[in-house]
Amino acid sequence: MTIGVEGVGFLIPFENARYFFLFRGLKVSPIGLEKFLSEWGVRVILSEIQYITIPCGTLLLMPFF
Repeated sequence: MTIGVEGVGFLIPFENARYFFLFRGLKVSPIGLEKFLSEWGVRVILSEIQYITIPCGTLLLMPFF
């Protein structure tokens, strides 16, 4: 679900094809602490909060309401 270029190899080692989900909204995290603390790293964290943390938190809290 990231905007990365490689996709997911679901069937490796049987097939080398890479697959993507229809939704590709998550930004790819930069490697290295210095790059992670840059503006791009902040964008990655915000996209993960938007697309992962908030929906998962909502689903987890639904039984309590």
